[in-house]
Amino acid sequence: MHLLINNARFRLFWVACIFSDVSLIAYWTIHGWLALEVSDSVFWVGATAGVGGVSLFLFAPIGGVLIDRFGKRDLVRGAATIRGLLSVSLAALIFTDSIQLWHVIGYSFLSGMTASVRVPGIKTLVMDFAGRENLLAGSALRMGSMTIVGVAIPLAIGPVADTVGIGWAYVVIASGDAVFIGLLSVLRIPRPEQSDAPVARRSPIQDFMAGARYSLGHPIVRVVLGVILVSEVFGWSVEPMLPVIARDTLGLGASGLGMLFAAASAGAAVAAFVISTLGDVRNKGWMMAGGMVAFGAFLLAFSLSRFFPVSLALFALTGAATAVYEAAADTIIQAGVDSRMRGRVISFQTMMWGISGASGFYTGAMATLFGAPFAVGIGGVIVTLAGLWLAARRASGFDSIEQP
Repeated sequence: MHLLINNARFRLFWVACIFSDVSLIAYWTIHGWLALEVSDSVFWVGATAGVGGVSLFLFAPIGGVLIDRFGKRDLVRGAATIRGLLSVSLAALIFTDSIQLWHVIGYSFLSGMTASVRVPGIKTLVMDFAGRENLLAGSALRMGSMTIVGVAIPLAIGPVADTVGIGWAYVVIASGDAVFIGLLSVLRIPRPEQSDAPVARRSPIQDFMAGARYSLGHPIVRVVLGVILVSEVFGWSVEPMLPVIARDTLGLGASGLGMLFAAASAGAAVAAFVISTLGDVRNKGWMMAGGMVAFGAFLLAFSLSRFFPVSLALFALTGAATAVYEAAADTIIQAGVDSRMRGRVISFQTMMWGISGASGFYTGAMATLFGAPFAVGIGGVIVTLAGLWLAARRASGFDSIEQP
């Protein structure tokens, strides 16, 4: 919490990001429900998330190159502006009863494109404002703000969709983007950390290839990205299926779906707050491995639950576990890489998140054949095994984060 008290620029940045989180969380909560309403198809719910994930996966490397070459603030503002205009357009289609499935899918694809710039841009700004020595606390506070919003917005958006109409959810998304853009515009950007190495002039393609070689050749980054890949593909496959589990397994409406999202965010908020008070935790590898094991185990238990209060509690625990391993992973990556490469390295991390959305294709197909709980439970088992492998083989190697 000392960052919020003593660092005025980080504090304003943190407030701006809260409104960005309003937009993001509202989208995560309601867009799958809109796909379910429009299509009434388990597969198309998963495929809608999958299209957004593929878009994020494809464009994230380009976003990383742009972040490293150009002004982060202008790029992030531009991406937020595009997403806000898309949200207004989708709301208009819903209000006029003109919405079709291809509109929902197209919005997912274009949202993935904007996230390819927005996500790495915001993540790199965290270190610029907090400083390398306060990066773990800064990352935890960013995650904390997202999770606090993640409690409030799903609890509000679900009832809005059930009572006054789902179109208003997209008005909320556009409004969050508008306030975020305004606050970011008045924020003074600090001078980024400079490397002592000479800067070579390269084409964007050469920049991308350099980033790929660096990320895959860096022993720590390579392992962390691989672990994140497993978590996103098999663990966060729950997210595309959550509307289906809410409606078909637990017998809930949009309000119940919002409560599930809020529970996960509440758990993550508590964990993030605890992490932010710890200072610089040395054993970040063990922290990441433990968080992954817990995430997979709680996810498996969630897939087996058929009682709503138990499901809420278990999903809150999955959120807490996620906050632990993601805060550790973010810190390991950003603190261990050349400052000139941070945008590109984080863009590869962002690609992993795109893959989690793309997992909607296979989870949708698997859920159609065997049911959504089965698809989620299998993912939980795989994530648990990956966390145990990390703990047994590699976690101690991250205790000292140094550039190779």
